[in-house]
Amino acid sequence: MHHHHSPGHGHNHTHGQRAHHHIAQEPNEFISTSNTDAQAVQYLNELFRKAAREGYSDVHLEDVEQGCQIRVRKRGEMVILDHVNANFSREFDNKIRMKCKLSIVERMTPLDGKFRFEVDGRFVDVRVSILPLAHGQSIVCRLLDQMSNLIQLDDIDMPEDIRGAILHIISQPQGLFLVTGPTGSGKTTSLYGILQQLNTTSKKIITIEDPVEYRIAGINQAQTNNKLTFAGALKSILRQDPDIILVGEIRDSETARIATQAALTGHIVLSTLHTNNAIVTLSRMLDLDVDPNALSTAMSGFMAQRLVRSLCPFCRKPTPVTEYAKHQMASHGIDLTEIDENAVIYEPVGCDHCIDGWSGRIPIFEMVISTHDVRFAIEKADIKALSRAASQQPQYRTLGNHAMRLVIDGKTSLIEALVVAGSAQFYER
Repeated sequence: MHHHHSPGHGHNHTHGQRAHHHIAQEPNEFISTSNTDAQAVQYLNELFRKAAREGYSDVHLEDVEQGCQIRVRKRGEMVILDHVNANFSREFDNKIRMKCKLSIVERMTPLDGKFRFEVDGRFVDVRVSILPLAHGQSIVCRLLDQMSNLIQLDDIDMPEDIRGAILHIISQPQGLFLVTGPTGSGKTTSLYGILQQLNTTSKKIITIEDPVEYRIAGINQAQTNNKLTFAGALKSILRQDPDIILVGEIRDSETARIATQAALTGHIVLSTLHTNNAIVTLSRMLDLDVDPNALSTAMSGFMAQRLVRSLCPFCRKPTPVTEYAKHQMASHGIDLTEIDENAVIYEPVGCDHCIDGWSGRIPIFEMVISTHDVRFAIEKADIKALSRAASQQPQYRTLGNHAMRLVIDGKTSLIEALVVAGSAQFYER
């Protein structure tokens, strides 16, 4: 299909001529190529447009005994959307593979690909993962919707003292700032918010990501591949005279050491780690053989975060604060004198406005700023001292404590807070 009029005009400035030429050839939706596939093609186009418009993060096409189940992830929750027959499933498979330029015949190994489509005049990039199952396969499409996920630091729902701490940290001329938490905890959103805050023409910002999820104008974004590792890219980036560097993730000691070194030599370095809470970040970095003296000087702050589901304000149900609830709150550092005997907390119900009583998610944060005491604890590699130094800081609360405060404010349920706080408990030592 050769489209001579390119729908990609808005993009040719950022992508350069070659890419623009490529876009002109590439149809920006699924295209029917035979008389049997028209319905399936129309279905796919409508499905992905709906997904982009309604802000679904993932579309799952799962082969089941009789045909194919279509589920979507909507604000963190999985929802069944439809069930179609096996003929549709085969056409979906064919079309998605063709669009991603993947093998049509390979059925034994997992495949990864990507495509983009246009909706309402904007482009949405989609990452595709195909996994063979005992019966058929599962195709998962992650929508990297530039519009819906790129929010400014000011738009992230965070306590003002946390926002103030972040702004303080990134206003320093140099330093390493680490954001930690499992996949899907909103780390990327926070980091891109910070990058946009820092993004001015007077600063050179370079990122190395795996993969580049959101394009931001004015930022140089590199992507890892089998010839370009995080560590290798980071060495090259340092020769590019950057002011600010984002390393998608610190996975090995070489990357950890170069990132630390970069933060000592006049760069702001932002990165992520998969640790359960902010304090444990220290032991993780030391496990990666970073010199404690270098780390204590380089570190400007670290933050752990999670997302908790937010109660629907229309149908949440008040319940009394039981002894059990009080015990849990106290164990997460809530002062029970703040809670009077008439206090209520809330549970999810479900109504037309929400999914099963939930609507959206709220981030919770545990933030440590590198004060003199924090640096001293890092230098001595002393986790207990680090914990004590952190607890002296006005913005510091554990993830569990922040979650419990949301319970008291009626924003989430006790059970949700316990699940999320529980995942932050484990000291990885």
